[in-house]
Amino acid sequence: MKRRMKHKYLLAVPLLLIAAGIYGGGRYYFRAVLPEKRLLSAYETQTALFESIRPESMPANTEAHELLAPAEKVNSETVGWLRIEGTHIDYPVAQAGDNDFYLHNGFDRQYNYELGCPFLDYRCEPDFSGFNSIVYAHNMDRQRMFADLVLYQDAAFMEANPCGLLTTDDGTHSVRFFAYLTVPSNAAAYHAVFVTDNEKAEYLDYLFAEAQYTAGYTADDLKSRDHLRLLLLSTCTFEYDEARGILAGVIEE
Repeated sequence: MKRRMKHKYLLAVPLLLIAAGIYGGGRYYFRAVLPEKRLLSAYETQTALFESIRPESMPANTEAHELLAPAEKVNSETVGWLRIEGTHIDYPVAQAGDNDFYLHNGFDRQYNYELGCPFLDYRCEPDFSGFNSIVYAHNMDRQRMFADLVLYQDAAFMEANPCGLLTTDDGTHSVRFFAYLTVPSNAAAYHAVFVTDNEKAEYLDYLFAEAQYTAGYTADDLKSRDHLRLLLLSTCTFEYDEARGILAGVIEE
């Protein structure tokens, strides 16, 4: 009897280990492997779409107001296209009626497993004509979406890559970056509506005071401009809970 029970016990141990392995493997697959496979598929689908509608794919003689036409056919909420040399950032920018929709959905407006799409703050002017335009996107691994913004934590990277290109319905504009900030998600940096010149001046002082470093401009330089247009690019960073990285630039005329 004892020998039989011992034999059953010896059989039960490996069966339990196998069951535990299957359970653990299943949990890992459904919690880690499958989500990444879905995310990768969504990214590849979105990247293929972007290749076909990128402004640079248009003929050389294309009128400025037609550069975004292919993107606008896919998504009527298209407001621009952002490209930064030296990074993987080369994406269309959309604008919804809130700051939630494009956190979860792609440029084609379909759910894409939280990859999202770069989007302009709903409070900002859709033609980027306002004093402050804020564009958000996720910080995803494998340099997806706005992950490469964190490269600008290094002032040397800013020195080597000081400019981006923003294409809107009135043409392509150079964006000159001048500061990188790490701030909480509720920081004053996300103020988007300005009424007086004094508010704008105070905001510029705030940006320069909060920046990890600045380059190219001083606050007084920017205050002296008649029609200053700022572009802030924002993404999640992980220095602390709700930390955000902001790359600040000037949209040149």
